[in-house]
Amino acid sequence: MKKTVIFAIFLSFFFFGCFEETKLVSSGTYEDNTGETENPDSEEVSDADASDTEETDSERPGWNDDRERPSNDDEGGNGGDGWNGEEEDPEENPDSDSWRPGRDDENNPWNDNDPSVDRDSDGDGVLDSEDGCPVDPAKTEPGVCGCGVAESDADADGDGIVDCIDNCPQDKNADQADLDGDGLGDACDDDLDGDGVKNSEDNCVKVANPKEGGSIFSPGQQPDMDGDGIGDACDDDIDGDKILNGEDNCPKDANPGQENFDEDDYGDVCDLCPNDKDKGISAGECGCGVADTDKDGDGVFDCIDNCPDDFNGSQLDSDSDGIGDACDENPYVKDDTDTTDTTDSDTSDSDTSDSDSANTDSADTDSDEP
Repeated sequence: MKKTVIFAIFLSFFFFGCFEETKLVSSGTYEDNTGETENPDSEEVSDADASDTEETDSERPGWNDDRERPSNDDEGGNGGDGWNGEEEDPEENPDSDSWRPGRDDENNPWNDNDPSVDRDSDGDGVLDSEDGCPVDPAKTEPGVCGCGVAESDADADGDGIVDCIDNCPQDKNADQADLDGDGLGDACDDDLDGDGVKNSEDNCVKVANPKEGGSIFSPGQQPDMDGDGIGDACDDDIDGDKILNGEDNCPKDANPGQENFDEDDYGDVCDLCPNDKDKGISAGECGCGVADTDKDGDGVFDCIDNCPDDFNGSQLDSDSDGIGDACDENPYVKDDTDTTDTTDSDTSDSDTSDSDSANTDSADTDSDEP
C-alpha cells in the first residue's frame, strides 16, 4: 500500500513537469539547461546578441529539424497566408458546394451559384418561388400593367383602356388598332403604314408605298405612274386609262381601246409578240412566231438543238459541223457534202480569145482607094 502511494505521487510530479514544459514551449519561452531563457519569435534583440553569429534553426534548442512549421511560406514576413506552401490553402481552394453565410458577398448570405437555394431577390418578403414579380419589390403579381410598372387605373383619354397598356394613352383608340405593328396605335401614329412617309405627305396613307430612286442628293419619289396623286400601291387604275387594274389587259400601260390582235391575255401595247398568241410579255428562247418546244426532251429547245429528234443534252459536236454527235453518222469527220466545189466548169471555156480582139476587120481599108 505504501509503495502504491509513493508511485502515484511520483507520477503526479512527472505529468505536472511535462505539462509546465509544454506551456513554456507553446508560449515561445523556453529555458535550456544553462538557465537562459530564449524566445525565438521575439523581435527584441540585445546589442550583445546582435554581434554574435546568427544561429541556425538546427543549432537552436527546442526546434526539431524534421518538424514542418505552419508559417513556412511567410518566413520573410511579406504577407503570406500562414500556410505551408506544400499544403492546400482553404481560401484558395474552397469547397465547390460551399454556401457559408458571407462567403460570396457580405450582403448576400447565400451562394448565388446554388440553384437549390430559394431567395428573395427583390427583398419584399416573398420568396422568388412564390413571387409573381421576383424583381419588383412593389408587386407580387403582374396585375394589369405588368411587373416593373406601377399599377394604376388612370385612363387619360377615356377610351376604356388604362394608360399603362394603351398604345395611344392621350388619344382615343379603343380598338387599339395598329396598322404597321410598330406599337403606336393608329390614332396617334404619324406614319400609319410605316413606309417612312408621313401621313400628311403620303400618296397612299394606309398602304405602304415607299419612295424610289432616292440618292444622297434626292429623297426619291413615291411611285405614281399616271401622276394622279394616288400612289401605285393603292391606285385601282395605275395607268389612268379608265380601265380598272383587274380588268385591264395592260394594267401598267394605257390601252383604253384594249386592242389585242392575237387575242391572248396581253393587249397589243404591252404584248412583246402581238401576233403570237402563245407568247406575250416574253419572246421566250426561240423568239416570236417560233414555239419553244423540245421534242426529244433533252432540255434544249428544238430551235437551237443540234439534234432536235435525238437526245443530246450536252450538244456535243466533235467535228463542229453543226450536227450533234447523237445524230451525226460520222461524228468525227466533218461532212463536206455541203461545201462549195472550188472547180468551176466555166473556167474551162475554150473561148478564151475575143474575136473582137483580133483585128481582122478590113473596115479600115477603102475599096475606093486605087
